[in-house]
Amino acid sequence: MKKLVFNVLLTCLTSFIAYPALSQSTSQTITKDITATKGVSFVLDPAADAGYTASNLSGNHTTYNISDASAFIITTTTVYNSSGKSSYLKYTLTGQKAGTYTLTVPITFYKNSWTIYCTVIYSITIVDLSNITMISSLQMKVGDSFTITPSLTPTDAVNSLSWTSLNTNVATISNGFVSAVGTGETIIICIADNGVSAQCVVTVNPVLVTNLSLSQTEAEMTVGENLQLTAAVLPENATNKAITWSSTNETVAVVDESGMVTAVGSGTCQIKATAADGSGKTASCLVTVEKNNKLTLTDMAGCSGGRGTMRVVLTDEETVLGFQFDLQLPEGVTVATDDGTTLLASLTGNAASTHTIRASMISESLYRFVVTSMSGKPISSSGGDGMSISIDVADDVAVGTYTVTIKDIEMTIKNGSDYEDVHPRDNTATLTITEALLGDVNGDTRISVTDVISIVGYLMENEPSKFIRKVADINHDGSISITDAVLVIDMILGSESSAEIKQEILNMVEPQ
Repeated sequence: MKKLVFNVLLTCLTSFIAYPALSQSTSQTITKDITATKGVSFVLDPAADAGYTASNLSGNHTTYNISDASAFIITTTTVYNSSGKSSYLKYTLTGQKAGTYTLTVPITFYKNSWTIYCTVIYSITIVDLSNITMISSLQMKVGDSFTITPSLTPTDAVNSLSWTSLNTNVATISNGFVSAVGTGETIIICIADNGVSAQCVVTVNPVLVTNLSLSQTEAEMTVGENLQLTAAVLPENATNKAITWSSTNETVAVVDESGMVTAVGSGTCQIKATAADGSGKTASCLVTVEKNNKLTLTDMAGCSGGRGTMRVVLTDEETVLGFQFDLQLPEGVTVATDDGTTLLASLTGNAASTHTIRASMISESLYRFVVTSMSGKPISSSGGDGMSISIDVADDVAVGTYTVTIKDIEMTIKNGSDYEDVHPRDNTATLTITEALLGDVNGDTRISVTDVISIVGYLMENEPSKFIRKVADINHDGSISITDAVLVIDMILGSESSAEIKQEILNMVEPQ
């Protein structure tokens, strides 16, 4: 019982401290400053500004005082609590003229048996937005962006600005942020709620080419030959990467719209690429065109060392009277000599009877050959004309593929009654060194009587044009002798040859 009395007293004491007297009333005043722009609507919520809700209200409150009723257009919205019994008003105001005005709203609240009389006083300043200032023109490039920051007059005007681009294919706008998307011109408009506006003329220019380069800057061609040139354009985001192509001399070479060059006549010209965007950037390739006269080396495959033959083939579009060239051989490969003095090279076809050939060693592995007409007659590839060159591969040259080059070629052609020099391009071929079969001295991949006769010819100082010395030394004694020829016979017969056969070969090599 004592405990219950104590709790009741405690509750009463607490209520007395929080609320000094039941059904007692109090009042309070709330002030708030508002700045708005003429013609722009805004909402005032007095209950919320006082810190209360509809559940605390005593009833409808429709009274308010304004210092100048003509300064605003005012509409109200009623807000009810959950029971629908209590309500209060929200005010929507639209300023009609600039100035500072007072709006007083009285509200009565009930809370915990207290009656609270609240007065909310608004000091409202209406400013008249008279001008928007921003940049009047803007130069951009495709892909650029820029933020337009407008200035309002007066500076304290509060407004919601909207933005529009009259041509979104040129530039787009979002909250003043301009993005350039295509070349051309558009107008960006900034407009306030009260109709005040400003505009900016935006010109979007293309991203011009800053550098142009070609896949080749020099080229040597023969008449009728094609060459594909390609152009590289910088920067990568250049608006127009189109290229126009031209030739400075179309009697020498022509070029199509894709950069394909066709050689049409001897001489030199520039193939020029020009950026089509008006930037003025160019690049060029120097093209030298020769008539379709050339010397071609044929690949020499399956050489196993020793002596072999390289073929030089002539292609003569014009009347070729003579020619010269240098032959560059790999290390360990030389032009074979006759009796150690004369380089072994010969003409083939009709040229063998109408022309002469001379050769000399220029430097190690470099040889020069000169072919001249003895009677003024031309060399004709249709008659199989060309030449053969005997080479000698040292025994220690490793197995593999090597490059042989004919270079510094000069030809003499007849042009009417005059003579003209032409300079065909260098030409290369491959020389393939393979392992040789012991006893296969002629390199035909089998051992036969031909190999025996080849050894005999070698012993009689009449070395065949193809003779592989390192496989002719059958007994590996460091020299090629009659014994090696007899051993090849043994290899063919599958037995040891008699002394009589050896004597027969000896008689052939050293006749009595």
